[in-house]
Amino acid sequence: MLRRKVIVRDPHGLYMRPAVRIVQACRSTDSKVTLRKGRRNANGESILELLLLDAASGSEVEIVAEGKEEEVAMRKVMGFF
Repeated sequence: MLRRKVIVRDPHGLYMRPAVRIVQACRSTDSKVTLRKGRRNANGESILELLLLDAASGSEVEIVAEGKEEEVAMRKVMGFF
């Protein structure tokens, strides 16, 4: 299991366009990716859950990757932050 904390740098926060790309990246690997902000958790493969994180610019988000390709999944998701 890999864990990394990132800061949302986009001035619009985590909105639809980057959320779609995160979902595509998560679905392309054989790992489970979860994003966490505060008490909220979001499955990396669910656009609705990602948007409901309400991750505004400057928010801290923790990315957790588990599975066979967790390093690849982490690299792909981290690339959006």
